[in-house]
Amino acid sequence: MIKTVLAAGTLALAVVAGGTAIASAEEAQVEGNYSTLAACQADGPNVQVNRDNNSWTTWDCRQGNDGLFYLFLSR
Repeated sequence: MIKTVLAAGTLALAVVAGGTAIASAEEAQVEGNYSTLAACQADGPNVQVNRDNNSWTTWDCRQGNDGLFYLFLSR
């Protein structure tokens, strides 16, 4: 249910934004996974990556189909 609502919201945002902001955003998944959302969120603000570490401005935790949480960075 929540995934459906989020997907619909993302689609609506893409239509409103004309797709330009979404198409230009770069995203990277951080290696590893988390068993809980809280664990993912605890690492989110402090994660360090090898490629252009200072250019990643936001992070997001998403639950995968396997039930685990994955950390994504975007700029």
